[in-house]
Amino acid sequence: MANVLIVDDNGDTCRILSAFLTRAGHNPTCTSNVDDAMEQLQQAVPDLIITDLMMPYQSGYDLLRMVRKFGPTKQTPVIVYSAVSEHGYVEQAMDMGATDYWLKGSIKGPELKDRLRAYLPATGWAESPLAHPMSTWTSVS
Repeated sequence: MANVLIVDDNGDTCRILSAFLTRAGHNPTCTSNVDDAMEQLQQAVPDLIITDLMMPYQSGYDLLRMVRKFGPTKQTPVIVYSAVSEHGYVEQAMDMGATDYWLKGSIKGPELKDRLRAYLPATGWAESPLAHPMSTWTSVS
């Protein structure tokens, strides 16, 4: 079981990702802003961080900057999960230390499972279709 921190000001995105990860046997935690995320990171370092890019007050860029400076999280994989597709944004996130950049709305349930599997321990992924609530959905947004 992996611990995953999800940072997104969109409650629906948090709920969808959390449900998906929970059903796969992982332990997600959601927060809606960078300050709360950093507070969470002070208490426990997750196995993976998934963050939106555009959030009020502080952005995913701010989170990336802080995560890469904070010793315990320097090597933690960080996936930017954003609706912003412009190349400059993607390039900047990757240059700042993002491990990967996923475009919201373009990833189908089975693809999300495969992508997450690359960053999370193999244990916990049930093979039953019932374990994957988004497997019949057309996209995650």
